[in-house]
Amino acid sequence: MIASAATGMSLRADWLAQHIGTNPTALPFSFKYSGRPCSELLPTWSRELVVAKTSGPGRQVTLRMADPVTGLVIRFEVTEYPNYPAVEWVTHFEHTGTNDTPILENILALDVPVEATASNSILHYAKGATCSMDDFQPLTEMMIPGVRLQLQAGGGRSSSDFLPFFNLETSRRGGLTIGLGWSGEWAAEFTQPEATRSRLQAGQAVTHLKLHPGERIRTPRVALLFYEGDWIDGQNQWRRFVLAQHRPLMNGLPLQPPLLNGNWGSTPASHHLVNIKAIANADLPVDYYWIDAEWFGSGPWWQNSGNWRVKPDLYPDGFKPLSDLLHQSGRKLLLWFEPERVCEGTPWAADLDKWLLKIPRERRVYRWEKQTFPDWVKSESLRNQIVENDRLLNLGIPEARQFLTDFISERIQQDGLDCYRHDANIAPLEFWRAADGPDRQGLTEIRWVEGLYAFWDELLRRHPHLIIDNCASGGRRIDLETLGRSTPLWRTDFPGDVTGRQCHSYGLSFWVPINSTGGGPPGSDSDYGWRSTFSSALVFNLFGNGDAPQIKPAFAGESLQKIKARLQQYRRLQPCFLGDYYPLSPYSKALDIWMAWQFHRPDLNQGAIQAFRRDQSPYEAARFKLRGLEAKAQYHLTNLDTLEVKAMTGRELMETGLLVNLTNQPAAAIITYRRAG
Repeated sequence: MIASAATGMSLRADWLAQHIGTNPTALPFSFKYSGRPCSELLPTWSRELVVAKTSGPGRQVTLRMADPVTGLVIRFEVTEYPNYPAVEWVTHFEHTGTNDTPILENILALDVPVEATASNSILHYAKGATCSMDDFQPLTEMMIPGVRLQLQAGGGRSSSDFLPFFNLETSRRGGLTIGLGWSGEWAAEFTQPEATRSRLQAGQAVTHLKLHPGERIRTPRVALLFYEGDWIDGQNQWRRFVLAQHRPLMNGLPLQPPLLNGNWGSTPASHHLVNIKAIANADLPVDYYWIDAEWFGSGPWWQNSGNWRVKPDLYPDGFKPLSDLLHQSGRKLLLWFEPERVCEGTPWAADLDKWLLKIPRERRVYRWEKQTFPDWVKSESLRNQIVENDRLLNLGIPEARQFLTDFISERIQQDGLDCYRHDANIAPLEFWRAADGPDRQGLTEIRWVEGLYAFWDELLRRHPHLIIDNCASGGRRIDLETLGRSTPLWRTDFPGDVTGRQCHSYGLSFWVPINSTGGGPPGSDSDYGWRSTFSSALVFNLFGNGDAPQIKPAFAGESLQKIKARLQQYRRLQPCFLGDYYPLSPYSKALDIWMAWQFHRPDLNQGAIQAFRRDQSPYEAARFKLRGLEAKAQYHLTNLDTLEVKAMTGRELMETGLLVNLTNQPAAAIITYRRAG
């Protein structure tokens, strides 16, 4: 157990006794049934503790409640983790009666009051990934009496407008973090009815439906983590919890963040083979060779999702020769797909028509607006083509899901794939809602989200070596459920701006320990630009990109030495990025400031500081107070540029601070440290 989590465990025990005890009106979820609030109904329903066990990730308790009149059954499944002050749950509704249920509506997976020990709690949260400089920007809200903050996913992808993670700082020395697992349209509301009491409500944005006999549905997953300390301590307990309990597995072991070489799909296979040989001959530390879109169909990729025929002029023998060569050198292959969006005129649009959700053009709401297009989409006519020709494959239909599972599974087997890159350049919410009748609102979304999880789970079951790259126009589908199955290896479609990369890392690191973004060639990008790309994983380009990729000869001389040295330096730093995260400066997009942060591995007695002097900052030095160190211990610090080594005590580093000098502008420094003894 984390030492600082001891009080959190006590807080969790008190909370469980209050909300999952004998009082049926204190349960941490709510709904209306037949027009009546559940607080009026549940005291009259039967109540049974079905199972309590300690196998699996923690102690699991299932509470069963049944309506004796209509046959509606609630199954409330709760998990307590032995080493973390966290509790999480999913609520299931099943209809066991012989007639349709009355309307079940306003289902809130989370609905609880939170008492504070001081007035004016503070809510910490973050923007989502809308392909902008602002992606993952940290936000705060002072919870003063009368405040009401309403947040929503946006368009049906769970982290488009806001991340589904929150930290309610209820006092100067404690609070709780909240995580939602729902890869659809969640909504949350935070209110402060009184000075020392907040109310938290969250769930699927719209539910107003009846259930047929035998039907069952689920709510979003909810996780609460109780912490003692300031809110940064709470964030680091959250990071540790996510890494321990919501981290993808590969061959049964926790995923280690990869180093990936990105390549565009219109590159001929012959060029890829030369590139792979160059990487192997140079022994570059590359884990995955990434092949992105444009390898399929009969035209531009954005018009061909649904035509998954490999372009024979580019890949006459498919991808197996590439994966074979990679595997021989101990490396792996990643391949891009976008299976949800089906374009008109493609084979899937004709063959799978009965499984597709459609909306007339005049009713479309969510579109790829001009400001969110990547730079390569220049013309108005091209942008109109992108937004007008798509349908949504309905993963809520078992036969459709089975078809897609078999199709992708066959490609994994046939092409020797090691990473399945699942992109989703479509906002599904309007398709879901258009398919629902007045008395079935929210059902298509529920079935679709359940289907996505079942699809991914089956791929991972069939192919234990597989990892899934979770992309949705960048990082628009990050939530507690997807984090355990996949990794956002392309966290935003706005990777080109160096300041933006720093800001994205600053904000996302609070919530999502494993993520990555793209950078330029390690041999040509500046230290400042290259280091601004660092995260727990990293994607980099070597061989050119776009529609006219350049093939380069095998590296030699200074170019190879620089590339290899930079990659090896990042590889040595990589374990630090899975540690505790401490921002050392305020968040800012300004160009005249310094930005810095610290990653600390208490289990390894080491860490790293990254500091950036932006290009308009007039200051050649800045001092940063570190965190998480042992006050009496001595630490040896190494500047990776000057190789200067000095010793300082933990107390000096935390109270006086570390002075960082950078004479160039812009410039980036990396200082590593290790505890002596």
